[in-house]
Amino acid sequence: MAFFVGDTQEQRHEKISALLAGGEPVMATLLAAADFEWTVRRAIIAFGESPNKVIQNEVLAECSGLDRYKRAWKAEVKKRMGVGLPELIADWAALKEAFLLRHRLIHGTIGSTGMAYAERRIATMLEASQAVGNWASDNHINLFEKLPVRKKRRQLP
Repeated sequence: MAFFVGDTQEQRHEKISALLAGGEPVMATLLAAADFEWTVRRAIIAFGESPNKVIQNEVLAECSGLDRYKRAWKAEVKKRMGVGLPELIADWAALKEAFLLRHRLIHGTIGSTGMAYAERRIATMLEASQAVGNWASDNHINLFEKLPVRKKRRQLP
C-alpha cells in the first residue's frame, strides 16, 4: 500500500479505509497519521509567511508531533491567515489521543491495536486531515497539486 503523487485526498483516505476493512488496524493507523502530517506540512508551506525553502529546511526540518506542528503553524500561518491549527480541527483533544496511539505503535510500546479502538482514532485523523485540506481549498490552494513557490518573505498588510 502506497500513496502516489497524483493521489487525491479522497483516494488516500479510501486506501486507509480499505486497510482497516481488510483487518490491518496498525497499518491503517500509521498511514492515517502520515496522511495528516503530510497534509499539515503542505499547508504550512503553502500558507506560511517565509519562503518555501526556509519552511522546508528550517521550520519543518525537525518538526514532528502535534505540538510542534501547532507551533510551526502558529509561527508561519496563524499570524498571516488568522487561524490556529487547533481551531481547524473539530476535536483537538481526540486528535492528540489518536496520535498517542500512533506514537505507541511506531515506537514499539505496543505491537498491535484492536479494530474498535483503532477505528475511532483513524476516523479522527482522517477528519482532521480533511479539515486542513478543506480549509486550504477554501483559501484557493489545492494541497494535492503543485504548491505556489515563494522565494521572498511575504510582506504583511
